[in-house]
Amino acid sequence: MSVGILTSGGDAPGMNAAVRAVFRSIKMREPAREIVFFRGGFRGLARKLDSSTERNVQRQETRGIIHRGGTFLGTGRVPELKVTREDAPDRVARLAAQESFLRVAAVNLFQMEVSDLVVIGGDGSFAGARLIARHFREMFPDRPFRVLGLPGTIDNDIWGTDYSIGFDTALNNVVDAIRKIRDTVESHKRVIILEVMGNTSGWLALQSAIAGGASVVAIPEVPASHDHEHIVRRLISGFERDYRYFIIVYAEGVAKQHGEGWAQQLRRRIESNATLVRLHGGTPMEVRLNSIGHLARGGSPSALDNTLAGLLGTAAADVILDGRLPDDAPVDGDVMVGCAGPRPVVHSLDEVIARSPRLVTEDSPLYRIAQNLMLSADQPF
Repeated sequence: MSVGILTSGGDAPGMNAAVRAVFRSIKMREPAREIVFFRGGFRGLARKLDSSTERNVQRQETRGIIHRGGTFLGTGRVPELKVTREDAPDRVARLAAQESFLRVAAVNLFQMEVSDLVVIGGDGSFAGARLIARHFREMFPDRPFRVLGLPGTIDNDIWGTDYSIGFDTALNNVVDAIRKIRDTVESHKRVIILEVMGNTSGWLALQSAIAGGASVVAIPEVPASHDHEHIVRRLISGFERDYRYFIIVYAEGVAKQHGEGWAQQLRRRIESNATLVRLHGGTPMEVRLNSIGHLARGGSPSALDNTLAGLLGTAAADVILDGRLPDDAPVDGDVMVGCAGPRPVVHSLDEVIARSPRLVTEDSPLYRIAQNLMLSADQPF
């Protein structure tokens, strides 16, 4: 039986290294095992096989890819795999489209004799893979099939793993941007309100703010962190202690909770605050808005991301070939391979999906660290 590999959802630096690790680790032990690459994410499962797949992949096809960002296999999101709400006006049509997609994908996997499908992506990709796996088993109950998920997302919000592939590179990209933008805000004595990616989770904003030396961080999980009045009080406290510029980092999910005008409203509050105007010498302090956006995903993967990809990809090969990690209990059913520190771990895919996204909490060690290192409204020194 063959092994299929695809990348899905948002691209993440290190995905190429993960594909390479799965491929080489399997071929090192079973050179005759066929590896199939599916291009374009899940969409590649439901297209004509001759145009969306590569069969009998050879070693040279995985050379020179680990230094490249993104994913050489391509990726994308598939609307047909999204959950359809009960009250959706086009629910019947959506369910019919999903059924058609799943049927074609299952038949293609059957024809390609794929027994193990490695999906590198986030929790949405894992949920889509679970749908495909269930449909395959319903159509072909006598054919073995399982999904192995590898966490690949810059949000680092997958339950069951300390880190996801791509997070470290994105974190370094954001910190590099903060360091560069600091030069201009310090020169002009300004405030910068900087948006970074993170729809529901604030890990990227939080850790980049800590590592980049930001004054304030606002994340979706902690409502008090994005209260305008609270932020202004922090800036006043800093100004009274001879701060002359401020960097405010916030996750995009904050704006989605309050509306796209959240940052503009904060800028007006800062520029019009009477105390800040007085402390600034009678004139408003200039505030600039900026967004790092998809630049965080770009560039070559960091050494840590490529190492993590190698660790997880090799562990996935062990599960495929042995049904277990070395020295661990046998693994059954669809799973995700994550990491606990430097050690690979395996979790049920159902549990990973049910418990994701992994969110920041106010008692998270990193959030507590941020409160000690950044400005507070009652700054004691």
